[in-house]
Amino acid sequence: MDRQTIKNLIKLSVAALAPIAAAYLKAKLKQTAEEGKEKSQETTPENTQSPENAEKPQESGKTQESEKPMVYPKTETQIKVSDEAGKAINIIEKTGCKIAHIVSCDNITEEQLTNEYLRMAEQPNPGFVRVMVELDSILIDNLLIEYEEHLSDMDAFIQSKLSTPYENAEGILKNRFDETKEIYTSDGDMDWDNDMIAWGKESAECDALSSIILSQSDNILCFVDVPVQSVYDVFCYLPFGGAESPEPLEHRSIAKYWFEKYGAVPCFMSGDVLQFYVKRPVNEEGEAKALALQQFGFCSDIVTQGCETVQNLASSLKSSRF
Repeated sequence: MDRQTIKNLIKLSVAALAPIAAAYLKAKLKQTAEEGKEKSQETTPENTQSPENAEKPQESGKTQESEKPMVYPKTETQIKVSDEAGKAINIIEKTGCKIAHIVSCDNITEEQLTNEYLRMAEQPNPGFVRVMVELDSILIDNLLIEYEEHLSDMDAFIQSKLSTPYENAEGILKNRFDETKEIYTSDGDMDWDNDMIAWGKESAECDALSSIILSQSDNILCFVDVPVQSVYDVFCYLPFGGAESPEPLEHRSIAKYWFEKYGAVPCFMSGDVLQFYVKRPVNEEGEAKALALQQFGFCSDIVTQGCETVQNLASSLKSSRF
């Protein structure tokens, strides 16, 4: 099968699973509501702790952990690289990208990685944009599918992507939001405004965007310098997306829109996680809500498997640089 046929089959599989995911979320919401009701009925003056007497959370020691400098291996041979990861690294280099460092995810913490990225962001390398790339199985497959047929004409293939006109990013995000809403409200059982959007409800703490997030400890992490002037053109080299996610060139258009509007820079990707960095977080409530709705359309998992409501996501955006 050719590459497009494979992608179409993946999309059909995801479309078939979407109603199942929606049903699961509805059941989870119902369970949560019932548990909350039972808990409130069990609460009595005897077992309720007043805010004055409540214990303050213990400090986790993060400051000490973050002070540990990252140690880079001198050569790739100092860490274990699988054959598939090796192929992926070779392809990344053939695109014209430079790999500054390769580390094993089990040798670093997310906090160290985040602090290291912030340090590098203050010392940009002209002509390059650095992206942390975690080589999990999905991203390796994306690289192989995207480039295996173009190893002999790599430069021309990349230039063809760079010369592709940008799409209407706001339109892409709006269409994806509408499709997500249709999936979750199709049978009429979900209270979309109260359970999913939840404007006006008290926000719960949402940590999904507080740092760079790693997937698995046994993956390889590459510090990739992509040879572009515009940060959003990294998607012409690193093929993040496809299946239930926007295609790579759609990501490019969305990234351009978010960079021009918010100064967002793509900083990290694995097969199914993409993060952006902004120096100045959105702090106006209306703008945070608008961005949260766009991010929900971009990837509904950030809410359904993370912040739980769009309101929580909007609140987190006002305090996080990721």
